[in-house]
Amino acid sequence: MTEGSAFLWGWLTPVTLSEPDVVAYATRVSLWGRWFIWIVVIFLAAYRPDFWYPERAETVALPILQLLANGLLHYRLRTRKPITQRLLLLVSMSDLAQIVFAIAILGGFSTFAYIGFYPALGLFAVLFSSIWATVAWTSFAALAYVAVCVWTGGGLDLEQGEEKVLVARVATMYIVAVGIGMLVRFERLRWQSAVSREQQLRRERIELSQQIHDTTAQTAFMINLGIHRARTLADESNEELLSALDATSSLSQSAMWEMRGPIDAGHILEGRELGQVLSSHCATFERITGITTTMSQTGSEPTMPTETRSRLFSIAHNALTNAFLHASPRRVEVGLCFSGDEVALRVADDGVGLPDDYAGRGRGISGMMAEAVRLGGTLTLDGEAAGGGTMITCIVPRQSDWNGD
Repeated sequence: MTEGSAFLWGWLTPVTLSEPDVVAYATRVSLWGRWFIWIVVIFLAAYRPDFWYPERAETVALPILQLLANGLLHYRLRTRKPITQRLLLLVSMSDLAQIVFAIAILGGFSTFAYIGFYPALGLFAVLFSSIWATVAWTSFAALAYVAVCVWTGGGLDLEQGEEKVLVARVATMYIVAVGIGMLVRFERLRWQSAVSREQQLRRERIELSQQIHDTTAQTAFMINLGIHRARTLADESNEELLSALDATSSLSQSAMWEMRGPIDAGHILEGRELGQVLSSHCATFERITGITTTMSQTGSEPTMPTETRSRLFSIAHNALTNAFLHASPRRVEVGLCFSGDEVALRVADDGVGLPDDYAGRGRGISGMMAEAVRLGGTLTLDGEAAGGGTMITCIVPRQSDWNGD
């Protein structure tokens, strides 16, 4: 590798690429734009074949080059192969080569094909967030354009002032490329700031869950033990005292369970799988409430976004809470199913079922429905499930950007 190319590759390190979602989106949009241009070129060639054949038979190389470049890029996107910096640079080189070749065979300075430089350079600025890389690439394109204008199509007519027009066109290249690069850099900094704030909030939530586990939850557990001890020591003839102790015990159980929500939600934020966290959550639910609880999983869990796992966990936690507080069940079953195109979460109990006015009671059910809607899914309730009780089912479509698809 020459010193100059090594210098360029130094600019184009992986960290100078834009964020993966930006790269993927921009690449897809540019690909369809390239296919559109290719179709237009093919149409013009078929509509007026006398325009280029046989005098300009070399123009057939343009759609062939574009077909190869588009096909390679399309294949990488369809097979979900990584979009690397070398691939993007290769595609950008193909764009510039096609534009320069078109200018050379269509008349040099006089042809309007130079307009293709502007979207090509703008796309480069979007894909590569380094301003210096954008300037270097624009300079390369400008030198190629000046050279092809000077050496093809009769060169420049200095008497007509064509050199001034050429300078204006080259200056516009820099304005477009650097301007877009600055906007992309500004948006990238804003995005990084938002990500940094989100990560800080996530760390704080994890720390809070650990603090609750280490302090408040332990205190509530000891209080509940004390209540049970007092219950065993109380005189059985004092029904009022026993009733008060039982009510206090139920309140302490409810408090202990509610604190498990943020504690186990912290495990989701730490990156644990939803199935693993729910299994542990159900075991804790049985230990606190004394209600027999089982957890089953069908299929392998894909790598889901943290938000998706968090919202599904919140739905499961609220369903268990409702069962404990309102259904008086003997048994609760939690099921998690991962199929080809959806994720299904089911929580069923054998309790008293749903009251007729359940929709207007509290915020538990409305909150679960809102979480499902935010995930693009649905939540249904069956208050007369087989064997009695209630079944809550949340079905979420599997998104195309989840890993493993």
